[in-house]
Amino acid sequence: MNMKKFTVTDDLEMFQMVSPWKYISIPFENITGVKTGGWGSIPVYATIGKTKWKTSMFPMKKEKYFLPIKKAVCKSERLTVGEKVTVVIEII
Repeated sequence: MNMKKFTVTDDLEMFQMVSPWKYISIPFENITGVKTGGWGSIPVYATIGKTKWKTSMFPMKKEKYFLPIKKAVCKSERLTVGEKVTVVIEII
């Protein structure tokens, strides 16, 4: 299996929506040459601390993707909005 793996550290941010959820931004240069799916999504495994889960990254603006961070991950890793978060991403 050919997976691209990289690490990103960025601020944990929150979308202000009816049901707000958290994310970190992923610069495009980390995703060069990766085939995308519907709506430009990219399926990945994400790992923060001891927590690993399957999710997708989605395009956000012209120069970034965003990686949604599940509520359960934020709780288990004790993450708060505004703090630096390091995530290991494996593109599936």
